[in-house]
Amino acid sequence: MTRRPPTGAHQGSGVGGAHRADTWSTAITATTGERVFVRGLALDEAIGRESFPAMLLRLWRGDSVTTEEADLLGACLVASIDHGPLSPSALVTRTIASTRAAPMSGLAGGILAFGELHGAVVSRAMRILASVPPDGGLDEWADDVFATERAAGRRVPGVGHRWHHRDLRAERLLEVASAVSSRRHEAAVRALAVRVSRHSGNPAPVNVDGALAVALTELRLNPAYGDFLFAIARSFGLAAHYVEELDRQRPMRTIDPTAAQYDGVSVPGFESLEADE
Repeated sequence: MTRRPPTGAHQGSGVGGAHRADTWSTAITATTGERVFVRGLALDEAIGRESFPAMLLRLWRGDSVTTEEADLLGACLVASIDHGPLSPSALVTRTIASTRAAPMSGLAGGILAFGELHGAVVSRAMRILASVPPDGGLDEWADDVFATERAAGRRVPGVGHRWHHRDLRAERLLEVASAVSSRRHEAAVRALAVRVSRHSGNPAPVNVDGALAVALTELRLNPAYGDFLFAIARSFGLAAHYVEELDRQRPMRTIDPTAAQYDGVSVPGFESLEADE
């Protein structure tokens, strides 16, 4: 029997060169036989000398980083690291951990829980802040933003919180951001908070999403990085919940979000574990 020579999945000539891959370029990372260069900086030289926030900002922005900028990005990571076992992403991660699925499955599941109401509005808040006028009053701008978001059926991002009447994470982060800021964007997000408060009849604090939007805007980052930053930082918290679930709970348990009890290090003013952010 004569065997036919193997053939590819497609035969015939390509139309318009569609069968040929074009050369493409990247300015992020280059590797040699011994070294890895990120934005031109060798990682073997950066290890032990550059902080993680400094390298992250260099990676994302592509230029040199000041100490104040690296400190601010580090503060953003700290502010976002966790918000309790009853946040939607933590509950998903713990449920997956309860099945004894792989760690990456738990992390991926938790991240997939992020959305407009939980953990994925920083980028949108940054895009709104990009429209802040360089000078003049901010009240009219805040009115316009509020009207636009309401007309679209969306909540104004960066303002209000389900559990905190005042978000001290946001206040501290805004304080740190003032070291590299003209405070124009801080004033803008506070103007939005006043506008939302006037509409609702209740105080609406600037929340951690709003403070992150201010800080990351001051760091000159593309708004797309806003939600990435939150997810990366919160991943460390999700990892802690995954490991604790394995260490302290039985497999395949029914997780009742009303039955969680905190038994860690004593904290002042503790009343509830409920969380949404």
